[in-house]
Amino acid sequence: MNDLYVAGVGVYLPPRQTAAEAIEAGAYDPEAARADEVESACVETELYPAEMAAAAGRDALAMAGEGYGEVRALFHSYVDYQGARYWQAAPYVAQHTVGASVPSFDIVQECNGAMGSLDLAARFVNGPEDAVLVTTGDRFDNPWISRWYGDQSVLADGGSALLLSGAGGFAKVRSLVTLAENSLEGEARGGGFSSGADLSPVDFEEMRKRFHDTEVPMLEHYGKMEALLHACIGKVLAEAGVTAEELTYVIPVVTTKWRTEIQLDRFLGLPLDRSTWEFGRTTGHIGTADQFIGLHHLLTTGQLKRGDLVMLLGGGTGYTLTCAVLEIVEDL
Repeated sequence: MNDLYVAGVGVYLPPRQTAAEAIEAGAYDPEAARADEVESACVETELYPAEMAAAAGRDALAMAGEGYGEVRALFHSYVDYQGARYWQAAPYVAQHTVGASVPSFDIVQECNGAMGSLDLAARFVNGPEDAVLVTTGDRFDNPWISRWYGDQSVLADGGSALLLSGAGGFAKVRSLVTLAENSLEGEARGGGFSSGADLSPVDFEEMRKRFHDTEVPMLEHYGKMEALLHACIGKVLAEAGVTAEELTYVIPVVTTKWRTEIQLDRFLGLPLDRSTWEFGRTTGHIGTADQFIGLHHLLTTGQLKRGDLVMLLGGGTGYTLTCAVLEIVEDL
């Protein structure tokens, strides 16, 4: 990891719909809103996910400026429909960011898509002449999704991008770890299979209940997830040579306040204000983008300085975890 840097980050964030507006429209249960403490969610009405990803990618390249090397590949990740059937979005994003000749790959690893893409991208950066662009894009307005009743979160729209470079950047990647527990893949299909013709809203809680009833009991399920989180966080901190207390910020998946508090306390021993929750509660959970968007927010609002350490923590049903520790090496 001595020669892997973050040279640029970019975002595309549409206007917000507030929780109060969603409650008034009958889309959000008031009791759930009080428990979640999500303030608003980004809602896009015009651009499709690949278009938002391309806009964010251009911003990341612009931040990087010049001298970041040649882009060897583009990885584009997402959770939901990208704008056309039987179509791969990554080539579109590449065409509108880094050009027609750069190999591009769609990555579908649920909410861990962007972080998992970082791990893949790192394998393409073998020296100062190499760079890789990672992008994300999602828009949760399809008939099978209830935005304000997402999977333990409020689902939101937007795009993000991060440019990895071997030549240098504002942040150095101190460590990067991915761990998996494939025995939990059935959670995302409810322990069974169904026809693609079914466009009814996905009931995440019912799917999880069926999974627990038919494949992996609840206590065993969450025990495996907890063990994997402890292992991944411990490994990434050890490889970075730092402790949790030395972290300036942790940028996790955006869920709800109480879930974020549990994660920070149980797995890192840190208070909520060492995370990006206060910002994340205004955007909602933007598919695979939360970590890049959170990093962009901390940078552009002047909350990071040279020497600060930041953990990016991802996780997605499947079940995979990817965690990275960045050291800020330049003041922006």
